[in-house]
Amino acid sequence: MIFDTGLKLNELKENSFEKITVEREEILIGKRNNRIYAFNNRCPHKGASLSKGSFLGDKVVCYMHGYEYNIFTGKLENMKSWKKDETWIEQNEQWRHSDDLKIYKIHLNDEKILVEI
Repeated sequence: MIFDTGLKLNELKENSFEKITVEREEILIGKRNNRIYAFNNRCPHKGASLSKGSFLGDKVVCYMHGYEYNIFTGKLENMKSWKKDETWIEQNEQWRHSDDLKIYKIHLNDEKILVEI
């Protein structure tokens, strides 16, 4: 389904985002390198709020564990190493697992920004 976000294209500033809620999902919609993106605010690793994170190029970096997701493709591109030294062994490999970031398709209707979920 396609929803009106209440945002207009000319309201989005470069390298910024707005957080909206659609159908109980928090979505970050923004503009980076003159491209519009939309992704779920929930980190796929452990559920932290990505709006508290930072940007590194075309990636959003989760503030909690440092996982880096591409904001246009949703792909997990880097995960922070947890090894403190060479003798350190993970207790549970599954803990590091993460799905990709949930990406939403954007539609433009004149200046209105619509999102497909």
